[in-house]
Amino acid sequence: MTITRAVALGDVRPRDVGIVLLREIRTGAALGALLGALALAAISTVAFFFDGYTAELGVVVAASMLAICTLAASVGGVIPLFAKAVKIDPAVMSTPFIATFVDATGLIIYFLIAKVVLGI
Repeated sequence: MTITRAVALGDVRPRDVGIVLLREIRTGAALGALLGALALAAISTVAFFFDGYTAELGVVVAASMLAICTLAASVGGVIPLFAKAVKIDPAVMSTPFIATFVDATGLIIYFLIAKVVLGI
């Protein structure tokens, strides 16, 4: 059940934000770790066979996947609760705001991790 539907049915209330946030962080981190591990394996394999690619690129992508998936799940769980708390329809506000926020911050996270890992 999505959080927006749970809010609409009254199963989740804005005061449950802590429980929802912890659950979403756990889910996002698990998804990010899985996708990050797959990306690390794929990019490391490509780096082994082709010049110009390095294993550090796999680390950048893997760490980015972990961070961005965790952020996306957390924001996706909390924004509908915030909308409900300020008397805005969660279904109308959630999708555009979450997509824009996660896309913009995802790029920032990726470039910050690349800067740290690759030293650029």
